[in-house]
Amino acid sequence: MTTTKLGSAPSAAKLPAPTHTPTPVATAAVVKTVATSEAAAPAPGFDAKVAGKHALNPRGEHVPTSADPGSLWGAERRQPNPELRAAMTEFRAMTPQAQKAKIEELKGKQDELSKKMLARIEVLDARYKNMRNVTKAAMLRELSSQTAAMTPAEKEHLDGLLEKAEGIAKQIEALKEKAATLPDSKNATPAQLAERTALARQIKNARGRLSDATKASTAYVDSLGLKNERLAVNEQKIDPNAPPKESPKSLWGMISAWFSLSTFIGSFTRIFSAPTATDIVKQDAQKAEARLAEEQKFQVRQEEFRRRAEDDTRRRSDADAVDRRAQLLALVQALAGHTPTRAVSPGRA
Repeated sequence: MTTTKLGSAPSAAKLPAPTHTPTPVATAAVVKTVATSEAAAPAPGFDAKVAGKHALNPRGEHVPTSADPGSLWGAERRQPNPELRAAMTEFRAMTPQAQKAKIEELKGKQDELSKKMLARIEVLDARYKNMRNVTKAAMLRELSSQTAAMTPAEKEHLDGLLEKAEGIAKQIEALKEKAATLPDSKNATPAQLAERTALARQIKNARGRLSDATKASTAYVDSLGLKNERLAVNEQKIDPNAPPKESPKSLWGMISAWFSLSTFIGSFTRIFSAPTATDIVKQDAQKAEARLAEEQKFQVRQEEFRRRAEDDTRRRSDADAVDRRAQLLALVQALAGHTPTRAVSPGRA
């Protein structure tokens, strides 16, 4: 089974989407890769002083936009996926709102999967660091034999590093065998005791060099962005209780599922984003028409309110006029019913 390059250092990144905030750092941490030119650069040997400088920081474009997933896995270009085709057909039939919700749902699943992957990677790497150096070298050999994410030059360089580590391991075994031929300290002569002490010193020194050698080999693999694959390929050896490699709960299974989700998200995003510009124009036109209709309705309501106000004013004016005529008529009638008494002149009495 082949592997691909996944980085291990968290970094801010986001998947292409028309309206989506950056995904959590968990997802960003599993989508880093490195440029081949930098990865293929000669690495230092086993000197402890330069071993730390060999651990390059992985950097590059994130997976969904930088390469075809099939090529990243080291396999030949895949035939069209019937499941993906069916899902894309179903996706096209959805409303824009449903499409957006579907993409967000898949991104949420991918983020959750990323968190599980990172937690598992942390546990496995801690166990890996505490394993015997010869076992680490064997695991790196296993990775080199299975991955297609390394160039021939990178594999050749790693093989050279591992050959040096294995050579040191053989030296240690030879020194231990030689020490085993000497009598124990109670029965040893002073010369034999001195020889045993010298052998012990040589074994200790060789073990230090072997530790530096395996650290340098591991750092080189990780500098290529293959830390996750280093752990996924050897998960069952690092953790005997780990699920089988074919299980979706294994690190390898989670990496495969992550790439599957990435493929679906990328395909759905392209479908969703293609008509987005046209949709925005249509939506803007519809909003403009709606605003114009609302303005017209407002003007009609204003005109109706003005007419009602004028009608009310006219009715009140007419009512006041009627009241004034009624009052005047009442006054005339009152005056007509009242005859004033006129004074009689004395001459006419």
